[in-house]
Amino acid sequence: MIGRILVGLDGSKSSKVAGEYGIYLSKNLKRPVIGVHIIDVRLLEGPFLADISGGLGFSTYADLLPKIKEVLEAKAEAILDEFAVACREKGGDCSIAEAYGVVVNELVNMADPEDLIIVGRKGQHPEFLPLLLGSTAEGVARKSKCPVMITPENFKEIKNILYAFDGREKSVHAATYVNYLAKHLGTSVKVISVFEDVVKDSERKSEFENRLKNLLEVDFEFVDRYGQPEEMIEEYINQNKDSLDLVVMGAFGESTIKELILGSTTNYIASKSPIPVLLVK
Repeated sequence: MIGRILVGLDGSKSSKVAGEYGIYLSKNLKRPVIGVHIIDVRLLEGPFLADISGGLGFSTYADLLPKIKEVLEAKAEAILDEFAVACREKGGDCSIAEAYGVVVNELVNMADPEDLIIVGRKGQHPEFLPLLLGSTAEGVARKSKCPVMITPENFKEIKNILYAFDGREKSVHAATYVNYLAKHLGTSVKVISVFEDVVKDSERKSEFENRLKNLLEVDFEFVDRYGQPEEMIEEYINQNKDSLDLVVMGAFGESTIKELILGSTTNYIASKSPIPVLLVK
């Protein structure tokens, strides 16, 4: 079901938590985990280095380039070594990888469709990011051809899964991962579906419950809510955050135009959830 687990590491607290989830899943799912650090080539390009070199009194940015590369490579080594040590101590099947490139593109290109990518919600400098979810996390979630798990600021073992089901293709596909994780981690499962109207959607609710009985191979509790999907799901997660450990949902189900204008349930939940969110393609 899951081939490899790739974890994006940048040295931030958020990425360290992503690393913890990667090691935890590696150990419990018996899958290899790879700690990945990408040195962003944009930090080595002309405009950025020209500004730095001018400020530090270097005659040209070329004089500064070897020093910047040396610092970035030393940082990468430290980050990856820390992950490898933690992984060995906790019993994960780990390896590490370092590359140069645009972070989102490199991480996405490293993964195969059957892999899982784990990234922290916020990167090293969240105060400078223009997006709620963080540029790297959202970029990976949108571009990846495999599922992406976005992790919050703290780690806890996955014992209880909330599966957000809306009947669409990606939501249906997500059931496969719910089954897989529930069986291998021994988790309980709750399913939440959000409808517009109690009376008008009564048949649709019954249809969902029947479909879920066929899709899910484990026992589950069905939860229905009425209103805006993102608001109702967020409210339910916050009300039950102490008894939930993972949200599983389809990734970016709305049309591109609607997402640009109104945003998406995916982006909203991933940016606000106090627990990890697994986005299934």
